[in-house]
Amino acid sequence: MAAMGDAQSRAARGEPEPTKLTLSQWFDQWLASRRGELRGSTFASYQMAARRYVLPAIGSLRLGAVTKARLRALYQQLAENGGRGGQPLAPKSVHNVAVMLVKVFGDAIEDRLLPGPNPAERAHRLPVGRIDMRTWTGEQVARFLDSVAQEPLFCFLRLAFFTGMRRGELLGLRWRDVDLDAAALSVQQTWVRGANGLAFGAPKTARGRRRITLDAETVGILRAHKRAQAVTRIKAGPIWQDNDLVFAREDGAPVDPDVVSQQFYRFEARAGMLRIRFHDIRHTHATILLLAGVHPKVVSERLGHASIVITLDLYSHVLPGLQEDAVDRFAAEVTAKASSI
Repeated sequence: MAAMGDAQSRAARGEPEPTKLTLSQWFDQWLASRRGELRGSTFASYQMAARRYVLPAIGSLRLGAVTKARLRALYQQLAENGGRGGQPLAPKSVHNVAVMLVKVFGDAIEDRLLPGPNPAERAHRLPVGRIDMRTWTGEQVARFLDSVAQEPLFCFLRLAFFTGMRRGELLGLRWRDVDLDAAALSVQQTWVRGANGLAFGAPKTARGRRRITLDAETVGILRAHKRAQAVTRIKAGPIWQDNDLVFAREDGAPVDPDVVSQQFYRFEARAGMLRIRFHDIRHTHATILLLAGVHPKVVSERLGHASIVITLDLYSHVLPGLQEDAVDRFAAEVTAKASSI
């Protein structure tokens, strides 16, 4: 009777019934319901994050038993030793887990499986200086590219450093999207690992579809690469897969993104370079441009960011030096004009 009375009271107050679902069970349901809405790569990253970082620790708990304190303890544990080999997990990766769980619990509340408030809301704040990035100087980029000049991957790496394109954008690039005479290319598709494996898809954001201008030397390298690929295509004969890809395997098939990254890491180790991730090539491109005085809006457009605010936030560590330079230039300009009066 008491239980019935509690249920009636909850119903009168418009509160949901307590669920017996565990977090693991709800996550499986939630992810399946979101499959059609999420980009393939986002779906895969959510699935990986849950399986690797969340469910082993708290997946057996009932939804209602997951508190803000328990989530904070999880995030602390991940930050201390949640990475590979017991190493700390990067702050941005921890925050990505937190962002996902806000959505997971938010939908559970919306579906009336839980009362509010959302335990994941404000359980984690992205720390200042959150981007764990390392970049190379222009001299280091030149030295590295010189060390791989004879490698089949050279053109790919040259384009990565000189355009700031994402790995998937480079691997999805087609010759029809490259205008060598106009020294420009257009980003129209990506090749990324999603929920059902590797597949072509749309760029990450609406502004991801963009035009990127190229320098003359890179255009020359692309022309040479195109000629070499034509020879490879003739040798492949009937097994050639005509995907029109700028960067393809010897049979024309798309390249596995992980293979490209692994080769890059071997090359940088062989050259004795400062260890950076493949994605840091993109950060290197942006940082060198900003330090050279290129306007952040132009950098944002080349990178395909959804907003210039993202660019300014990501590269705020570069901006103080630019501010000082701007002040010095302004003072010099005013002083020069004053002395001529």
